Amino acid sequence: MKRILITCIGGHFSYQVVSSIRKEKNLSKFILGVDVNPNINAFFVDKFETVPRADLSKEKYVNKIVYLCKKYKIDTILPSSENETLAISKYINLFTKLKIKTSVSSFETVNLMTDKLKMFEYLSNCDVDVGEWKKIDNFNDTINALNYFGYPSKKVVIKPRFGSGSRGILIVNHKKSSFVSLLKDRFCGEGSWEVIKEELKSSNKSLDNCFVMPYHSGKTFDVDCVAKDGNLVLSIPRMRVYENPLSPTNQGCVISSNKIISNYCKRLVKAFKIHGACDFDIVIRKDAHPQLLDSSCRLSGSVGASLNAGINVTAELIKMLHGGKLKKFKLTKKFKVFPVPIFVKSL
Repeated sequence: MKRILITCIGGHFSYQVVSSIRKEKNLSKFILGVDVNPNINAFFVDKFETVPRADLSKEKYVNKIVYLCKKYKIDTILPSSENETLAISKYINLFTKLKIKTSVSSFETVNLMTDKLKMFEYLSNCDVDVGEWKKIDNFNDTINALNYFGYPSKKVVIKPRFGSGSRGILIVNHKKSSFVSLLKDRFCGEGSWEVIKEELKSSNKSLDNCFVMPYHSGKTFDVDCVAKDGNLVLSIPRMRVYENPLSPTNQGCVISSNKIISNYCKRLVKAFKIHGACDFDIVIRKDAHPQLLDSSCRLSGSVGASLNAGINVTAELIKMLHGGKLKKFKLTKKFKVFPVPIFVKSL
């Protein structure tokens, strides 16, 4: 039975990750949750500890994680944020020496996947279809890119080079005469270019380190993946069924087998040389080809949705890390999953 450390335990979906581990019999003996915030209510783990911010000092963060691993005899680490994954990957040899299994790819891979512009450039050089994009740094660059992709007759997307959780994503839609915020707790939304330009100015936001790409209205999939040394071991495609284009949890999803998506994920995993968990956002374009929209080199925030199809991604990930035998899954039917509030109380 494993002794597991989960980072960023104060995140919105950490409860799902812990619950999925608990559901698998004889998998975990002890779960340690860590977070930078000392005031979170982490009652659902066996023990809670605070850690330094990984984005401020990777070395200080890792030193604390190593200390906690020794203190609690941890044998498995599941990072839950990009910054923490990057820090652990940089000092992976420290954990290897302690014989601790980590759901972490190489530092080069994690660094690549957190820089969306480099990621798309790299995949293009690997002959993986990721469509077209244009790098921008200012308003003039943006106007040229918008025109190139057919604005105002077509919708276009502005994305930040760095970031996660849809932060900073802007949909440029000529038909929107006022700015529509798509997520309450972060800057992202939809509007005409004139409206978005004013919103950027009033919010004191810039377009440094951003890029522009076409808006694709086809079916969009969140894909939970587990990989071993660049080989895809498990992939669960979840087709989004919602109205808000930036929030995959609002209206639910449909889980079903999809060979086009799975084969595309195999190419991505091989190109990135991923080891451990990863998550891909993929759209099926009008030409019926899949295209990567975004990726993360960690467990996804909605990994718990796959449990409804009888697939415990987190449990299978832990088994893979320790060389265990994985269950064989075959999605023979569609599973519709709708989000519901989770009410829990501390005992």
